[in-house]
Amino acid sequence: MFDPKQIFDWVKLSGKQAFILSVITSILLFASDEILGKLGVSEAINSLQIWIGLVWLVSVATLAAEIVFPIYGFISKHATWYFNLKGYQKRLHQLTVGEKQVLSQYIRGNTRTISLNYSDGIANELESAMIIRRASNLAHYHDVFPFNIQPWAWDYLSKHPELLN
Repeated sequence: MFDPKQIFDWVKLSGKQAFILSVITSILLFASDEILGKLGVSEAINSLQIWIGLVWLVSVATLAAEIVFPIYGFISKHATWYFNLKGYQKRLHQLTVGEKQVLSQYIRGNTRTISLNYSDGIANELESAMIIRRASNLAHYHDVFPFNIQPWAWDYLSKHPELLN
């Protein structure tokens, strides 16, 4: 006897299963009568065509979802990063004198790591603006930690050193 709960089990198809079912049901639905006759399924198709059609719809929809959602996630992730990066770069055009002094230590010293006092407001502001990040949880001294400049900030400031003047 048919149990309606089995429909939900079909919806849980993996991408591979959906592909296999879509190929099989596509052949059953769209192949010529000659091919179906050679396969010996032409009479069975007539009585089961509605179910084959439903399986085809579910498998194609599942397969499409397996393709569309990862592509959407990829595009969404990169678009979000692009717009965030533009905001971060805009922040570099609004640096205070103290922030310029700290960031110039990276660029002029040609280093990606410097030690800063963790209780320093400038270091905390640059960290919260995603321009630098604390490189280690272990302090050099009491509250002096190594801070790395973010790769995007390094690249941007290397191309635009005038922002540090």
